[in-house]
Amino acid sequence: MSPSTISKAEDAARSIAETLRAHAEESERLRHLAPQSVRAMAEAGLWRILTPASLGGSEAGLRAQVDSLFVTAAADPAAGWVQMVSNAHTWMVGNFPEQCQHEVFDEDADICLPGTLASQGKATRVDGGWHLNGRWQFASGVDHGDWLLIGAIADTLPESATRLLHVIVPKADLVVDDTWFTLGLRGTGSKDLVAEDVFVPEHRSVPTKLLFDGESPHGEGGETFFNRLPVLPCLSVQLAAAVIGIADGALALHIERTSARREVYTGSSKAENPGAQMRVAESTTELDLARHLIRAAADRCDEVAHTGTRLTIDERAELKWHATYAVELARRATDRVFASAGAHGIYDDSILQSRYRDVNTACHHAIVDFDGNAQMYGRTRLGLDPGTPLV
Repeated sequence: MSPSTISKAEDAARSIAETLRAHAEESERLRHLAPQSVRAMAEAGLWRILTPASLGGSEAGLRAQVDSLFVTAAADPAAGWVQMVSNAHTWMVGNFPEQCQHEVFDEDADICLPGTLASQGKATRVDGGWHLNGRWQFASGVDHGDWLLIGAIADTLPESATRLLHVIVPKADLVVDDTWFTLGLRGTGSKDLVAEDVFVPEHRSVPTKLLFDGESPHGEGGETFFNRLPVLPCLSVQLAAAVIGIADGALALHIERTSARREVYTGSSKAENPGAQMRVAESTTELDLARHLIRAAADRCDEVAHTGTRLTIDERAELKWHATYAVELARRATDRVFASAGAHGIYDDSILQSRYRDVNTACHHAIVDFDGNAQMYGRTRLGLDPGTPLV
């Protein structure tokens, strides 16, 4: 995407950063994103960054999403995380049948679209569509959207290489079960969803293989080839950007606090301590490297979206690994500074403690599983297949 488009998204995020920061504690307390933050993000156009232009969105590209996530997640981890999830979903709606696209977006393009991509429930074929049953975990932002994107295991799906299916359903058709009592990312409200014989018409479904590979026949109408991109590498890149943003915020808090701290027993400046200086230097560089990896990955995806070419399997494995490694760098950077935060950092009212919990919670997301993605990338580097059908 053009530098002006990327800058516009980042500037929009910066314009509301103080609002997000001011309501971050409320998001944590409510265990869902503060309503004021949701409204501010809508007014700034952040919910529509990846929404196809044909549906009223910006279709601004992955780099615009990434650079804005660095800002929103640093201000409020919950805001960055829900933006990451929702925008990834609004992008994917462009691969559903046109009737479904219009049902979701015709009333308002500035919507939050929660859900969960993991195929946890069951879909049974019936006349005209599917019956949905089961439970889904981790529906981030579910309090703030009227439509949901979720994965399911179909009883039969002969038109696909797998029996995995993704569907879009009205939130009103499901039950939201508040299970979100967690170590971190409490403000994301990532609650469970429960469905009991929910009818999903055929036009609100797409086989997962087509959706994740960017091969849906319904995704050809955008201004770019953005809907031709594979889902999992692109989602990994966006998630990494959110984690880096949270870690950036943690490091900034640590630097601000360390600059004013005194040693308890000697009264000397903490900032003059060589160990404290080395921790800041190493964590700063790790986050610089993480941002470089993610910006390069986003730029590569945007390049493909403009040219209409395809990412190779090896490239997809590399993008997922780079995103995973960037998350690991962010975790290390945060762990290192938190270890020197002093006794006051352990209290629940410590913002740094909250950011430490948020980063370490985010690292548990399956899409950035360190061991699995390292193995996948190592296999492709050694000339082997990636070892998984979904890359």
